[in-house]
Amino acid sequence: MFKQLRDLFRRAEPEEEILKLSFEELPAWLDSHEEEIGRELSDATEPSREAIRGALERLREIVARMETAEGDEEVHPRLRDISKKALPQFTKSMAQILSREPSGDPEAFYATAAETLKSALRAVKGQGKYLAALYPDDMKEVRAAVRDLGREINTMTEAITRARAGRQQVEEARKSYGSLVRIQEEYAVASGQVRECGTALDVADRKIRETEEDLAALKLRPDYAKKDEIEEKIRELEVMEEEVGREIATLRIPAIHVFRKAEKVAGKTGSSTVTATIGRVLDAYTGSSPDDEENQVSLTERVMPATLAMIRQGDLVLKNQDEIRLFSDPDTLPAGLRRVLEREREVREQRAALQDALAALPGVVEEQRLALALSELRREREAKDAARTRAESQRETAQAEYARERENLRSRTNALAGQDVEMAIPDLPPPST
Repeated sequence: MFKQLRDLFRRAEPEEEILKLSFEELPAWLDSHEEEIGRELSDATEPSREAIRGALERLREIVARMETAEGDEEVHPRLRDISKKALPQFTKSMAQILSREPSGDPEAFYATAAETLKSALRAVKGQGKYLAALYPDDMKEVRAAVRDLGREINTMTEAITRARAGRQQVEEARKSYGSLVRIQEEYAVASGQVRECGTALDVADRKIRETEEDLAALKLRPDYAKKDEIEEKIRELEVMEEEVGREIATLRIPAIHVFRKAEKVAGKTGSSTVTATIGRVLDAYTGSSPDDEENQVSLTERVMPATLAMIRQGDLVLKNQDEIRLFSDPDTLPAGLRRVLEREREVREQRAALQDALAALPGVVEEQRLALALSELRREREAKDAARTRAESQRETAQAEYARERENLRSRTNALAGQDVEMAIPDLPPPST
């Protein structure tokens, strides 16, 4: 019964108010929180700043008094002399150190006061150590004021350290917020690129299908059969040209072998004219220009008498039946060359005429145009597909980074507020293709 009455009249504990923030409100809340850190720092350090001003003022008064002080009369003369010489240096140094009055916000005030303390300690440990014997009371007051100054600066150090830690938390939360905004923009750009590339790919696929259909329809046209007919004739002429080429080789190869030996024989006998003519024949046989082919017959006719003379005289020995057949008289080799070269020229002219006729066919012209267009469309499609893949990868990276940075922002905001903050951070839109 007592427990029931106690529970009935127990004072209800006030529920902790939940801090709710929208994503858009966060920057203003961070600014407000940073301002609050500044106010708390100012309030926390105000007593120390006032005490520091007082300690500095006391030091100035002591130093000013020491400038005219006589000191302890009972000090040894030698020590008195040292102290008297050190006093002006000490007071001048301290006056310069104390000339700077700390001011500004707590951190600027702290920086000036800390530097003043550091310099005052150096002066006390330096010239000041020679003054303790002659001015014991004054130096005792100096040291006490310096200790007070150090104590208050230490107190300020704790408050400033807390404030700096708080500002660092604010800055980290701002960075997370800025990262989320940046990622939202990058995600939107990447998603737009995915959509644009997808649309472009649909258009490219449609155009490729249409072009492929046009090519297929072209091959069904009646005039396309003419193309097949001409191509077949061209292939037949190519076979004939290969056969003629082999016939030319059966004449040139043994002839080149004989003429090279003849060139050496002529060189030994000192017949420069014959040597030069044979050299021109060999150049024509091994050359590839039409002029070389035209010269082969006439040059061969010119060199045959001298070559046959070398054979009859025994200076040039023929090695096989092909050489004997071609060099048994002055007409066999030139006549054979003339025949096969004319045949080669006829076949080439016929093939060139057919190729011109083929290229002029409307169906072939249209086929080339469509094939070129199809190749270009496929290149464009490949480029768009690669661009879409890159954009999709960028979008996936942005999603992962957004999830990490969102958790960072929640954690940092909770740490700043000292409680869980209910904050609606928007999700990224779902991917669309």
